[in-house]
Amino acid sequence: MNPLLETHDLRVSINGTRILDGVTLEFERGKVYAVLGPNASGKSTLAKAIMGLPEFKIDGGDILFNSESLLDKNITQRAQMGIAYAFQSPPSIPGVQLDEFICRICPEYECKEPSDHFMGVACSCRMELYEDFDRLGIANLAHRDLNDGFSGGEQKRSELFQVLSMHPQIMFLDEPDSGLDYDSLKLVGRELKAIREKGNTTMVVISHHRYILEFLEVDTVYILQQGKLVYTGDMSDIPVLAEKGYERFLSEVSLEV
Repeated sequence: MNPLLETHDLRVSINGTRILDGVTLEFERGKVYAVLGPNASGKSTLAKAIMGLPEFKIDGGDILFNSESLLDKNITQRAQMGIAYAFQSPPSIPGVQLDEFICRICPEYECKEPSDHFMGVACSCRMELYEDFDRLGIANLAHRDLNDGFSGGEQKRSELFQVLSMHPQIMFLDEPDSGLDYDSLKLVGRELKAIREKGNTTMVVISHHRYILEFLEVDTVYILQQGKLVYTGDMSDIPVLAEKGYERFLSEVSLEV
């Protein structure tokens, strides 16, 4: 079976500066991946390039989704194909209420009129939406403008809820644990664990920390350094990384090879 998503010799630059330099990865259906590495190693660039953000220029290589190249697809097309990205620092969008936004992007929340799904028309969703808001502890944000004035933890939980509502085939979560207190971390971890147990969504977690990964059974660990893939391992490597740090861990691994 072919991977759900794969990169081949991917080279990416921003404003003429090379960030990724020949990265080849595979992401299989229903698996959980941790993409780790020191600061400025290219982790976020990888996800944003796959998502198709325009400032990330593809200098070479390819990105395949279900064996189809994404290089000629824009962000909207990639999202419609089933790829989602949760921003590390999501932007605020004044004038767009969170509950209305969710109703427009999510096929699961049934509206009273089909026309309600078009932009500019208020959307009246079923009670299930608000029950789901409660589950992630963001019911108080439902009628507020998207990310406008949200705390760091509220932004993270709101962003996660938006991504989950799209029911993507693969989702990239960029530091989903940053800025979360312990209670928020447990909420987010519980949600991700439930998605993991369903087994129909590929999850790629980009992180500097082990906290959120402890809620998940990570299948594969990829470590990037200076824009290159330098190590592939599994869940057992995460506590060792936390103890030794990247420099020592990678130097010891290279000596073993």
